[in-house]
Order: sequence, then structure tokens, then C-alpha cells
Amino acid sequence: MRISIGGEQVEVHDDLARALLAALRGERLVEPPEASAFDDLTALVACISRVTQHLNMVKELAMSRADASDSYSNRRALGQAAAMAPSQLGRVLEGHGLPRDRRAGGVDLAVAFRTTDDGVLHLAAEEDVAGLPSFTLPCDPAQTVVEPTGFAGRELEFYYRPQVPIAVADLGRTAGYTLRPEQGPIACLTEQVFDKLFGDPRIDPTRPNGR
Repeated sequence: MRISIGGEQVEVHDDLARALLAALRGERLVEPPEASAFDDLTALVACISRVTQHLNMVKELAMSRADASDSYSNRRALGQAAAMAPSQLGRVLEGHGLPRDRRAGGVDLAVAFRTTDDGVLHLAAEEDVAGLPSFTLPCDPAQTVVEPTGFAGRELEFYYRPQVPIAVADLGRTAGYTLRPEQGPIACLTEQVFDKLFGDPRIDPTRPNGR
């Protein structure tokens, strides 16, 4: 079945197209797939898995952006929209660098970085990062980045301000994207750091060190 979204036509498995339409309409009745052959059903399952994984990540990014949009965002309403218990919601948001308890903490905010091979500091002056904690991490952007920024494959030292209140951090469109060293903080990014590193914003949010 061919469906059209925003003027672009995409070929979709018939059963998946019907399921998507029913979901978008808010229909509660779930119709079983019409396919009966093993290969057809296996292909349907694989396609649904890809769609589900992508939508779940978009959902998490939307949740993170909603939570970071206001220092007093309504997490109860957010949890209801996400169909998540408060504990599960807290784990998801914490995985995206946001505090479980908004009253007790903020976010570790990466504000600048240094390329370790040449020692050049980017997005700040030396006096601005003096005394700030830091961590090192190789730059590994996703393959979907359209224009490489020249940092791919290079080791970077990131400077961050610890526990910046969400209202001050002003994460904006970078809410939900984080840097994750193996040992260290889960650091959120300013929009300036994000753009300097990745250029095109369409990066793969599933990568462990560049969400």
C-alpha cells in the first residue's frame, strides 16, 4: 500500500498501513494482520519493530523537550500523555539528562569543548572554562549528518557547568540530546555546542555518546 505524507509517497506493508491509520484515528479495536505466510508476517514484524523503535525515540525526545520547556512543567500530565508511571517517567527523563526531582537539582550542561589533538578551545575563552569540570569523549556523529563538521573521529574535552537549573539552562531544541562518557555525568548540550559538533540536527539519538 502506498501512503502519502507531506507530499512524499512511501510504500508500506498493507497490514502496517491499516494499523497506522487505526492508531492515528484512535481506534481501540485491534485488527489482526491479513498476511498469513511466514515470510510476509516476519517482514511485517521487522517493519513494525523499526517504526516502533523510531517512534519511541521521538516520543522520548518530545517528552524531554516538554519537561525542559518550563521549570514547573506538569509531569503528571506528561506521564499521562506518555502512559507511564511516575517512576518510569523519571527513569526516561533521567536518561536524557533531566533530574528526577526538579526541586533538588538541575542538569550538567556542556558549554564548550577542546580538541585534544591541537589544544584549541571552542565556544569559550580560557578564562570562561577555568575551574569547570570536564570529561573527554571521541566525537562520533551519526551517519545521517549531512555536512561533517570536521570533528568526527577526534577526541574532545568537554567543559560543563554542573547542576544548572532547567530554567537557566534553556535547552530548547537540544533537550533530550546528551553526551555520555562511560564514567561521568550525562551532560546536556547547549544549542551552540550541538550545532558546532553536529551541524545538521538530524543525528541518531540512539548513539551512546551523542544523543
